[in-house]
Amino acid sequence: MNALTEADIAAARAQGDLTALLLMASGLPVTAATPKQRAKTAAPLVPRSRPGAWPEGSRSPGLAPEAAAHLHQLWPDRYPAPGGAR
Repeated sequence: MNALTEADIAAARAQGDLTALLLMASGLPVTAATPKQRAKTAAPLVPRSRPGAWPEGSRSPGLAPEAAAHLHQLWPDRYPAPGGAR
């Protein structure tokens, strides 16, 4: 192979082996005829820290009794009376 033509390059691109064509044209040996395919792997599940968040599997302890009493005074229809009595 003395010279590459535009038709050679277009045919190599269509076949997907442009690298092999350029290696052969430069005189270097072509060791791998097929391009290497990377296997897609799923990302490992890593527990992520969540600063300021409740730990997973737990829930908020709720309002303090003083805060619940104050909110009941402000909005009796939205917050129940502390202790369950209205």
